[in-house]
Amino acid sequence: MTTPDRCPAPASAPAPAPAAGGCPVFPGAHDPAVDHDGDAAALLAAHPVARARLADGTPVHLALGHAAVRQVLVDPRFSRAEASRPGAPSVVPFHAQTGLLHTMDPPEHSALRTRIARAFTPRTIEGLRPWLEGLVEGMLDGMEAAGPPADVVARLTAPLPVKVLFHLLGVPYEDRDDFREWAEKVLPTGAVGVEEATRAAERITGYLRQLVRAKRRQPGDDLISTLWEPGPDGSRLGEEDLLANLLPLLVAGHDTTHNQLSNSLVALFRQPEQWQILLHRPGLVPNAVDELLRHQMLSRVGMLMRITTAEVDVAGVTLPAGAAVNALNCVANRDPAAFADPDRLDVTRQDASRHLAFGAGPHYCPGAQLARLELGIALSALLRRFPRLRPAVPLTELRWKDGIMRGPWELPVSW
Repeated sequence: MTTPDRCPAPASAPAPAPAAGGCPVFPGAHDPAVDHDGDAAALLAAHPVARARLADGTPVHLALGHAAVRQVLVDPRFSRAEASRPGAPSVVPFHAQTGLLHTMDPPEHSALRTRIARAFTPRTIEGLRPWLEGLVEGMLDGMEAAGPPADVVARLTAPLPVKVLFHLLGVPYEDRDDFREWAEKVLPTGAVGVEEATRAAERITGYLRQLVRAKRRQPGDDLISTLWEPGPDGSRLGEEDLLANLLPLLVAGHDTTHNQLSNSLVALFRQPEQWQILLHRPGLVPNAVDELLRHQMLSRVGMLMRITTAEVDVAGVTLPAGAAVNALNCVANRDPAAFADPDRLDVTRQDASRHLAFGAGPHYCPGAQLARLELGIALSALLRRFPRLRPAVPLTELRWKDGIMRGPWELPVSW
């Protein structure tokens, strides 16, 4: 993080000690190969809440501590709807659209959340296990047949979540190559700019419009058909509302799982003794998934901005109404007040599931169980089939995405 001459102070709240030299600019420069935000961790060491400013000079408060981040995500006085209005502060190069699941506050959010949750019930997700296991086995068959070295990103971590989305959405087989290409460009990265990401989003939206209309005429056993079903009050989602909410679900289901699995493998390669523990104790894989979710920084931009609708106290800092607050779950997941020796990756950690990687409160990720299932099945299969899996190149030579999501472009492996 760079530091301006002084910290803007529009709020009457007392600020914790700023970084040396003034108020930090967020987000600042960062090496994407590093799996944590050292500058933000230094701010956390001073106080669970810190003042900062965005690149355009807009003042913002950063919630850094585990308890502080959880409060921001749970407390209804921190509004997502207000933070999604035109002109609201943003840490991403595009602005959120209003009327989406992740930009609503209760009670409007609750009704849409209930609809979407019907497609992600524990029973439904657990029912996918045999199909998912077969899918992963088939992908690893291809990797094994090709022989080492193999790029595990191209062979497994990138295509897996896309194929799961194909299944959930009911995308016809003949359309899947185009759909995958668009899905992989929806978020800006170091190689994909905002304009290209916008074009990809437009192509996906156009395709989904045709798919939605086909599912409306002939419903099936898929997510779109489920969302078309009337709610408890008999109302239905309009076509535009349905389309608008499918794209964020697509991004959340693809980029997050893809990069989390890649980052998890890099973390285990960096600390091979943890891989050895899992080889001897495969029953620890579900816990390891949570520990890797806690330990690995997937994105530095936070859990989506909030705006306070009333004066509220967070960790002893009084924020006035109208204050912009960004909750940094990646920092909270390494808060020493919440986790012992937080920078250490420990697949046996007993409280790993207390992480905030999926958020908390009304906006807790509806696909969390599906993501855990995908990650666990993939990791278990790799451990069983390739016990000697190791990087085929020095990890220092990996190329990393430098955008909203963090992850390696390729990960060559041998076994």
